[in-house]
Amino acid sequence: MDNIGKQLGKRIKLIRKVAKLTQEILAEKTGLSVEYISRLERGMSQPSFKTFEALAKALNVNAKDFFDFNGPVLFHDRKKEAKQKKEYIDAISSSLPDMEIRELTAVYNVVKGLKDKF
Repeated sequence: MDNIGKQLGKRIKLIRKVAKLTQEILAEKTGLSVEYISRLERGMSQPSFKTFEALAKALNVNAKDFFDFNGPVLFHDRKKEAKQKKEYIDAISSSLPDMEIRELTAVYNVVKGLKDKF
């Protein structure tokens, strides 16, 4: 399978692990076999739209989140959202020390503008 299949499989696995589910529990929640989930996570099988929908529902995420290969996992419950918020803050904070003053100014202005907007 191509590179995107492997990336997708890794993303499904990451989301499953962040959700603290085993392949067995995910299989039970989706009606899929453990073997099929294993094949998906290794990039050896391609899921259908119906499978994406079942996985998203079982994992409590949006189906589009499977394709955000570098983004944090976005869950639909407050406890997981708090963890997600911390992950975003940590990811942003870790990038800041390497930035120049002009870049930091731009980041600040964007954040300030977003805060004022919402």
